[in-house]
Amino acid sequence: MTPLASSSPIRAALAPLVFLLAVMPGCFNDPGASPMASATESTDGTNSSSSSSSSSSSDPSSSSGLPATGEPATGADSTATGSSGASSTTTGATTGSTGDAGVCGDGVIDPDEECDDGLENADDGLCTEACTKAFCGDGHLQPVLGEECDSGPANSNAGACTEGCTVAICGDGYTWEGMEECDDGSDNQLGVYGGCVPMTCTQGPHCGDGETQKPDEECDLGEDMNGLDGSACSGACKIDGKVIFATSKLYNGALGGLVGADDKCNTVAMEAGLANAGNFMAWLSTVEKSPATRMKHYDFPYVLLNGATVVASSWAELTDGSLNNAIIIDEKGLPIDSYRAWTGTTAAGEASSPTCVDWKSEDKGDFGLQGILSEVTSDWSEKPSKGCSYTARLICVEQ
Repeated sequence: MTPLASSSPIRAALAPLVFLLAVMPGCFNDPGASPMASATESTDGTNSSSSSSSSSSSDPSSSSGLPATGEPATGADSTATGSSGASSTTTGATTGSTGDAGVCGDGVIDPDEECDDGLENADDGLCTEACTKAFCGDGHLQPVLGEECDSGPANSNAGACTEGCTVAICGDGYTWEGMEECDDGSDNQLGVYGGCVPMTCTQGPHCGDGETQKPDEECDLGEDMNGLDGSACSGACKIDGKVIFATSKLYNGALGGLVGADDKCNTVAMEAGLANAGNFMAWLSTVEKSPATRMKHYDFPYVLLNGATVVASSWAELTDGSLNNAIIIDEKGLPIDSYRAWTGTTAAGEASSPTCVDWKSEDKGDFGLQGILSEVTSDWSEKPSKGCSYTARLICVEQ
Protein backbone atom coordinates (compact mmCIF):
# COMPACT_ATOMS: atom_id res chain seq x y z
CA MET A 1 0.00 0.00 0.00
CA THR A 2 1.23 3.29 -0.81
CA PRO A 3 1.79 5.62 2.13
CA LEU A 4 -0.35 8.60 2.29
CA ALA A 5 1.23 11.59 0.95
CA SER A 6 1.67 14.56 3.21
CA SER A 7 -0.45 16.46 0.96
CA SER A 8 -3.10 13.89 1.16
CA PRO A 9 -6.44 15.34 2.14
CA ILE A 10 -6.92 12.75 4.91
CA ARG A 11 -3.61 13.53 6.48
CA ALA A 12 -4.46 17.10 6.46
CA ALA A 13 -7.76 16.36 8.25
CA LEU A 14 -6.15 14.29 10.97
CA ALA A 15 -3.43 16.77 11.76
CA PRO A 16 -5.45 18.83 14.33
CA LEU A 17 -6.46 15.69 16.19
CA VAL A 18 -2.89 14.51 16.42
CA PHE A 19 -1.92 17.91 17.83
CA LEU A 20 -4.54 17.75 20.54
CA LEU A 21 -3.51 14.27 21.57
CA ALA A 22 0.04 15.45 21.92
CA VAL A 23 -0.81 18.49 24.03
CA MET A 24 -3.54 17.15 26.42
CA PRO A 25 -1.31 14.99 28.67
CA GLY A 26 0.64 18.12 29.68
CA CYS A 27 -2.53 19.83 30.89
CA PHE A 28 -2.95 17.27 33.70
CA ASN A 29 0.65 17.30 34.94
CA ASP A 30 1.56 18.81 38.39
CA PRO A 31 3.12 22.20 37.63
CA GLY A 32 5.65 21.60 40.41
CA ALA A 33 6.61 18.14 39.14
CA SER A 34 9.73 17.81 37.12
CA PRO A 35 9.58 16.46 33.61
CA MET A 36 11.63 13.55 34.84
CA ALA A 37 9.09 12.61 37.54
CA SER A 38 6.27 12.86 35.07
CA ALA A 39 8.07 10.67 32.72
CA THR A 40 8.81 8.16 35.46
CA GLU A 41 5.24 8.06 36.71
CA SER A 42 4.01 7.64 33.19
CA THR A 43 6.53 4.88 32.60
CA ASP A 44 5.59 2.97 35.81
CA GLY A 45 2.06 2.78 34.56
CA THR A 46 0.59 3.33 38.06
CA ASN A 47 -2.56 5.31 39.01
CA SER A 48 -0.65 7.58 41.47
CA SER A 49 -0.25 10.26 38.86
CA SER A 50 -3.87 10.23 37.94
CA SER A 51 -4.94 10.09 41.65
CA SER A 52 -2.78 13.03 42.49
CA SER A 53 -4.03 14.85 39.48
CA SER A 54 -7.62 14.00 40.38
CA SER A 55 -7.17 15.20 43.96
CA SER A 56 -5.63 18.43 42.81
CA SER A 57 -8.34 19.20 40.37
CA SER A 58 -11.24 18.35 42.75
CA ASP A 59 -9.95 20.17 45.94
CA PRO A 60 -8.86 23.74 45.23
CA SER A 61 -7.54 24.11 48.76
CA SER A 62 -4.89 21.56 48.21
CA SER A 63 -3.12 23.81 45.78
CA SER A 64 -2.99 26.65 48.38
CA GLY A 65 -1.73 24.50 51.27
CA LEU A 66 -4.82 25.22 53.44
CA PRO A 67 -6.83 22.47 55.15
CA ALA A 68 -10.13 21.52 53.70
CA THR A 69 -13.31 22.90 55.26
CA GLY A 70 -14.54 20.82 58.20
CA GLU A 71 -11.25 18.95 58.62
CA PRO A 72 -9.02 19.29 61.66
CA ALA A 73 -5.69 20.88 61.16
CA THR A 74 -2.68 18.61 61.39
CA GLY A 75 1.03 18.93 61.39
CA ALA A 76 2.39 22.40 61.94
CA ASP A 77 -1.10 23.78 62.41
CA SER A 78 -1.65 21.34 65.24
CA THR A 79 1.47 22.56 66.96
CA ALA A 80 0.31 26.18 66.72
CA THR A 81 -3.00 25.28 68.30
CA GLY A 82 -1.20 23.69 71.20
CA SER A 83 0.79 26.83 71.72
CA SER A 84 -2.39 28.87 71.90
CA GLY A 85 -3.80 26.55 74.54
CA ALA A 86 -0.71 26.96 76.67
CA SER A 87 -1.02 30.72 76.39
CA SER A 88 -4.65 30.59 77.52
CA THR A 89 -3.70 28.57 80.57
CA THR A 90 -1.12 31.18 81.57
CA THR A 91 -3.63 34.01 81.23
CA GLY A 92 -6.09 32.22 83.48
CA ALA A 93 -3.49 31.95 86.25
CA THR A 94 -2.77 35.70 86.07
CA THR A 95 -6.44 36.61 86.42
CA GLY A 96 -6.85 34.37 89.44
CA SER A 97 -4.04 36.13 91.29
CA THR A 98 -6.14 39.28 91.65
CA GLY A 99 -8.44 37.45 94.08
CA ASP A 100 -5.68 37.08 96.68
CA ALA A 101 -6.00 39.09 99.98
CA GLY A 102 -4.73 42.64 99.49
CA VAL A 103 -2.90 45.10 101.71
CA CYS A 104 -4.30 48.42 103.01
CA GLY A 105 -2.37 51.10 101.17
CA ASP A 106 -1.84 49.26 97.89
CA GLY A 107 -4.47 51.43 96.19
CA VAL A 108 -6.83 48.49 95.58
CA ILE A 109 -10.12 48.33 97.54
CA ASP A 110 -10.30 44.80 98.93
CA PRO A 111 -13.48 43.22 100.34
CA ASP A 112 -12.45 44.01 103.92
CA GLU A 113 -11.70 47.66 103.11
CA GLU A 114 -14.04 50.66 102.80
CA CYS A 115 -11.57 52.63 100.74
CA ASP A 116 -7.91 52.63 99.70
CA ASP A 117 -6.20 55.71 98.27
CA GLY A 118 -2.77 54.10 98.41
CA LEU A 119 -0.04 56.41 99.62
CA GLU A 120 -2.63 59.17 100.13
CA ASN A 121 -4.33 57.27 102.98
CA ALA A 122 -4.22 59.52 106.07
CA ASP A 123 -6.15 59.79 109.34
CA ASP A 124 -6.86 63.45 108.57
CA GLY A 125 -8.05 62.66 105.04
CA LEU A 126 -11.10 61.08 103.43
CA CYS A 127 -9.61 57.56 103.69
CA THR A 128 -7.84 56.72 106.94
CA GLU A 129 -4.65 54.73 107.39
CA ALA A 130 -6.87 51.76 108.32
CA CYS A 131 -8.69 52.00 104.97
CA THR A 132 -11.94 53.18 106.57
CA LYS A 133 -13.97 56.15 105.32
CA ALA A 134 -13.59 59.27 107.44
CA PHE A 135 -16.62 60.36 109.50
CA CYS A 136 -17.44 62.60 112.48
CA GLY A 137 -17.02 60.46 115.56
CA ASP A 138 -14.14 58.28 114.38
CA GLY A 139 -11.74 60.03 116.73
CA HIS A 140 -9.67 61.61 113.98
CA LEU A 141 -9.73 65.32 113.15
CA GLN A 142 -10.60 65.70 109.47
CA PRO A 143 -10.63 69.35 108.37
CA VAL A 144 -11.56 68.14 104.89
CA LEU A 145 -14.98 67.24 106.38
CA GLY A 146 -15.24 70.62 108.12
CA GLU A 147 -14.50 69.16 111.56
CA GLU A 148 -13.23 71.45 114.31
CA CYS A 149 -12.69 68.59 116.76
CA ASP A 150 -13.39 64.87 117.13
CA SER A 151 -13.31 63.08 120.46
CA GLY A 152 -14.80 59.90 119.05
CA PRO A 153 -17.43 58.26 121.27
CA ALA A 154 -16.92 61.10 123.78
CA ASN A 155 -18.48 63.65 121.40
CA SER A 156 -21.45 65.18 123.23
CA ASN A 157 -23.68 68.23 122.85
CA ALA A 158 -23.09 68.76 126.57
CA GLY A 159 -19.32 68.59 126.20
CA ALA A 160 -16.36 70.42 124.67
CA CYS A 161 -16.77 68.74 121.27
CA THR A 162 -20.34 68.45 120.01
CA GLU A 163 -21.89 65.54 118.19
CA GLY A 164 -21.43 67.57 115.00
CA CYS A 165 -17.66 67.76 115.60
CA THR A 166 -17.73 71.50 116.36
CA VAL A 167 -16.02 73.16 119.32
CA ALA A 168 -18.56 74.13 122.01
CA ILE A 169 -19.10 77.89 122.26
CA CYS A 170 -21.66 80.18 123.88
CA GLY A 171 -24.40 80.72 121.32
CA ASP A 172 -24.31 77.32 119.61
CA GLY A 173 -27.59 76.29 121.22
CA TYR A 174 -26.04 73.52 123.35
CA THR A 175 -25.43 73.93 127.08
CA TRP A 176 -21.87 72.91 127.86
CA GLU A 177 -22.19 71.11 131.18
CA GLY A 178 -20.09 72.63 133.93
CA MET A 179 -19.10 75.60 131.77
CA GLU A 180 -22.43 77.22 130.80
CA GLU A 181 -25.62 77.79 132.78
CA CYS A 182 -27.72 77.98 129.63
CA ASP A 183 -27.51 78.41 125.86
CA ASP A 184 -30.52 79.32 123.75
CA GLY A 185 -28.47 79.91 120.61
CA SER A 186 -29.75 82.82 118.55
CA ASP A 187 -32.43 83.44 121.21
CA ASN A 188 -29.88 84.44 123.84
CA GLN A 189 -30.93 87.92 124.93
CA LEU A 190 -29.94 90.26 127.71
CA GLY A 191 -32.50 91.20 130.36
CA VAL A 192 -35.24 88.75 129.29
CA TYR A 193 -36.92 86.89 132.14
CA GLY A 194 -35.97 83.25 132.01
CA GLY A 195 -33.56 84.02 129.17
CA CYS A 196 -29.86 83.45 128.66
CA VAL A 197 -27.27 86.23 128.65
CA PRO A 198 -25.32 86.47 125.36
CA MET A 199 -21.52 86.01 125.37
CA THR A 200 -21.49 84.56 128.91
CA CYS A 201 -24.30 81.99 128.67
CA THR A 202 -25.35 82.73 132.24
CA GLN A 203 -28.99 82.82 133.29
CA GLY A 204 -30.78 86.15 133.26
CA PRO A 205 -33.57 86.99 135.73
CA HIS A 206 -35.20 83.70 136.67
CA CYS A 207 -37.08 81.82 139.36
CA GLY A 208 -34.62 80.89 142.05
CA ASP A 209 -32.32 83.90 141.85
CA GLY A 210 -33.73 85.28 145.11
CA GLU A 211 -35.33 88.36 143.53
CA THR A 212 -39.05 88.60 142.81
CA GLN A 213 -39.62 89.59 139.18
CA LYS A 214 -43.23 90.62 138.68
CA PRO A 215 -45.53 89.77 137.02
CA ASP A 216 -43.65 86.59 136.19
CA GLU A 217 -43.13 85.75 139.84
CA GLU A 218 -45.19 86.20 142.96
CA CYS A 219 -42.27 85.43 145.24
CA ASP A 220 -38.69 84.18 145.15
CA LEU A 221 -36.80 83.05 148.24
CA GLY A 222 -33.93 81.62 146.23
CA GLU A 223 -33.30 78.21 144.75
CA ASP A 224 -32.61 76.57 148.11
CA MET A 225 -35.75 77.89 149.82
CA ASN A 226 -38.45 77.88 147.16
CA GLY A 227 -40.74 74.90 147.53
CA LEU A 228 -39.51 73.75 150.92
CA ASP A 229 -42.07 72.33 153.34
CA GLY A 230 -43.70 75.19 155.18
CA SER A 231 -42.46 77.75 152.66
CA ALA A 232 -45.02 80.18 151.31
CA CYS A 233 -43.20 80.30 147.96
CA SER A 234 -43.43 77.33 145.62
CA GLY A 235 -40.71 75.95 143.42
CA ALA A 236 -42.37 77.82 140.55
CA CYS A 237 -42.05 81.12 142.39
CA LYS A 238 -45.77 81.30 143.03
CA ILE A 239 -47.40 82.01 146.36
CA ASP A 240 -48.30 78.70 147.91
CA GLY A 241 -51.66 79.84 149.27
CA LYS A 242 -53.81 82.98 149.20
CA VAL A 243 -52.17 86.39 149.31
CA ILE A 244 -53.01 88.95 151.96
CA PHE A 245 -51.43 92.43 151.96
CA ALA A 246 -51.82 95.99 153.25
CA THR A 247 -52.14 98.72 150.64
CA SER A 248 -49.21 101.06 150.16
CA LYS A 249 -51.72 103.90 149.69
CA LEU A 250 -53.74 105.62 152.41
CA TYR A 251 -57.48 106.53 152.08
CA ASN A 252 -60.04 108.51 154.07
CA GLY A 253 -63.39 107.00 155.06
CA ALA A 254 -65.09 107.80 151.70
CA LEU A 255 -64.05 104.57 150.00
CA GLY A 256 -67.04 104.26 147.69
CA GLY A 257 -68.64 101.49 149.71
CA LEU A 258 -67.49 97.87 149.57
CA VAL A 259 -67.31 97.91 145.78
CA GLY A 260 -65.10 101.00 145.82
CA ALA A 261 -62.83 99.49 148.45
CA ASP A 262 -62.47 96.23 146.46
CA ASP A 263 -61.56 98.26 143.36
CA LYS A 264 -58.84 100.04 145.30
CA CYS A 265 -57.33 96.70 146.33
CA ASN A 266 -57.32 95.41 142.75
CA THR A 267 -55.97 98.67 141.34
CA VAL A 268 -52.87 98.65 143.52
CA ALA A 269 -52.41 94.92 142.83
CA MET A 270 -52.51 95.63 139.08
CA GLU A 271 -50.09 98.54 139.44
CA ALA A 272 -47.73 96.26 141.34
CA GLY A 273 -47.89 93.71 138.53
CA LEU A 274 -49.46 90.92 140.54
CA ALA A 275 -50.54 88.05 138.32
CA ASN A 276 -53.73 87.58 140.37
CA ALA A 277 -54.81 91.24 140.22
CA GLY A 278 -58.60 91.45 140.00
CA ASN A 279 -59.13 88.69 142.55
CA PHE A 280 -58.92 90.69 145.77
CA MET A 281 -61.52 91.92 148.30
CA ALA A 282 -61.07 94.44 151.10
CA TRP A 283 -61.26 93.21 154.71
CA LEU A 284 -64.18 95.53 155.33
CA SER A 285 -67.76 95.35 156.58
CA THR A 286 -70.97 97.30 156.21
CA VAL A 287 -74.11 96.88 158.21
CA GLU A 288 -75.31 94.18 155.80
CA LYS A 289 -72.10 92.44 154.66
CA SER A 290 -68.83 91.30 156.19
CA PRO A 291 -65.77 89.21 155.23
CA ALA A 292 -67.42 86.23 156.90
CA THR A 293 -70.39 86.47 154.51
CA ARG A 294 -68.82 87.67 151.28
CA MET A 295 -65.37 86.06 151.16
CA LYS A 296 -64.39 82.47 150.33
CA HIS A 297 -63.18 80.37 153.24
CA TYR A 298 -60.05 78.50 152.14
CA ASP A 299 -58.08 75.77 153.82
CA PHE A 300 -55.00 77.17 152.08
CA PRO A 301 -52.45 79.31 153.91
CA TYR A 302 -52.86 83.09 153.84
CA VAL A 303 -49.40 84.48 153.11
CA LEU A 304 -47.56 87.75 152.60
CA LEU A 305 -46.02 88.78 149.30
CA ASN A 306 -42.48 88.26 150.52
CA GLY A 307 -43.26 84.57 150.05
CA ALA A 308 -41.69 83.68 153.36
CA THR A 309 -44.37 84.66 155.85
CA VAL A 310 -47.55 82.74 156.65
CA VAL A 311 -50.21 84.90 158.36
CA ALA A 312 -52.60 82.01 158.95
CA SER A 313 -52.69 78.40 157.78
CA SER A 314 -56.40 78.57 156.85
CA TRP A 315 -59.55 80.68 157.06
CA ALA A 316 -60.35 79.14 160.40
CA GLU A 317 -56.98 80.23 161.77
CA LEU A 318 -57.30 83.69 160.18
CA THR A 319 -60.52 84.27 162.12
CA ASP A 320 -59.70 82.59 165.43
CA GLY A 321 -58.69 85.86 167.14
CA SER A 322 -54.93 85.80 166.56
CA LEU A 323 -52.43 85.63 163.67
CA ASN A 324 -49.20 83.71 163.14
CA ASN A 325 -47.49 86.83 161.72
CA ALA A 326 -48.50 90.47 161.39
CA ILE A 327 -49.72 91.92 158.06
CA ILE A 328 -46.92 94.41 157.51
CA ILE A 329 -46.07 93.84 153.78
CA ASP A 330 -47.68 95.84 150.95
CA GLU A 331 -48.67 94.81 147.38
CA LYS A 332 -45.08 95.42 146.22
CA GLY A 333 -43.68 93.03 148.79
CA LEU A 334 -42.24 95.93 150.78
CA PRO A 335 -42.66 96.61 154.51
CA ILE A 336 -45.08 99.34 155.52
CA ASP A 337 -44.17 102.22 157.86
CA SER A 338 -47.56 102.98 159.44
CA TYR A 339 -50.01 100.45 160.74
CA ARG A 340 -53.61 101.69 160.87
CA ALA A 341 -56.21 100.21 158.52
CA TRP A 342 -59.98 100.70 158.06
CA THR A 343 -61.84 97.50 158.92
CA GLY A 344 -65.32 97.90 160.50
CA THR A 345 -64.81 94.19 161.27
CA THR A 346 -64.03 92.01 164.28
CA ALA A 347 -61.08 89.62 164.34
CA ALA A 348 -63.62 86.86 163.67
CA GLY A 349 -64.59 88.46 160.34
CA GLU A 350 -67.95 89.73 161.54
CA ALA A 351 -69.38 93.23 160.92
CA SER A 352 -68.73 95.86 163.57
CA SER A 353 -69.46 99.59 163.78
CA PRO A 354 -68.84 102.39 163.12
CA THR A 355 -68.22 102.22 159.34
CA CYS A 356 -68.01 105.86 158.13
CA VAL A 357 -71.62 105.56 156.92
CA ASP A 358 -70.88 102.32 155.05
CA TRP A 359 -67.61 103.82 153.83
CA LYS A 360 -69.07 106.74 152.00
CA SER A 361 -68.20 109.58 154.37
CA GLU A 362 -64.99 111.56 154.89
CA ASP A 363 -66.56 113.84 157.46
CA LYS A 364 -64.47 114.26 160.56
CA GLY A 365 -67.64 113.90 162.63
CA ASP A 366 -68.21 110.37 161.33
CA PHE A 367 -66.15 107.47 162.57
CA GLY A 368 -64.89 104.16 161.39
CA LEU A 369 -63.43 101.11 163.17
CA GLN A 370 -59.73 100.49 162.54
CA GLY A 371 -57.14 97.78 163.18
CA ILE A 372 -53.45 97.93 164.07
CA LEU A 373 -51.47 95.96 161.47
CA SER A 374 -48.40 95.47 163.61
CA GLU A 375 -50.47 93.39 166.06
CA VAL A 376 -51.11 89.63 165.96
CA THR A 377 -53.83 89.65 168.63
CA SER A 378 -57.43 90.64 167.85
CA ASP A 379 -56.19 94.23 167.72
CA TRP A 380 -55.05 93.60 164.15
CA SER A 381 -58.73 94.05 163.10
CA GLU A 382 -60.60 95.80 165.93
CA LYS A 383 -59.18 98.84 167.66
CA PRO A 384 -60.86 102.12 168.74
CA SER A 385 -62.34 104.00 165.80
CA LYS A 386 -61.02 107.18 164.17
CA GLY A 387 -62.73 110.09 162.42
CA CYS A 388 -63.46 109.46 158.74
CA SER A 389 -61.36 112.44 157.69
CA TYR A 390 -58.23 110.57 158.80
CA THR A 391 -56.42 108.33 156.36
CA ALA A 392 -55.55 104.67 156.78
CA ARG A 393 -54.71 101.59 154.74
CA LEU A 394 -56.88 98.74 153.52
CA ILE A 395 -56.27 95.03 154.10
CA CYS A 396 -56.72 93.08 150.83
CA VAL A 397 -57.38 89.32 150.71
CA GLU A 398 -57.07 87.14 147.61
CA GLN A 399 -60.18 85.19 146.58
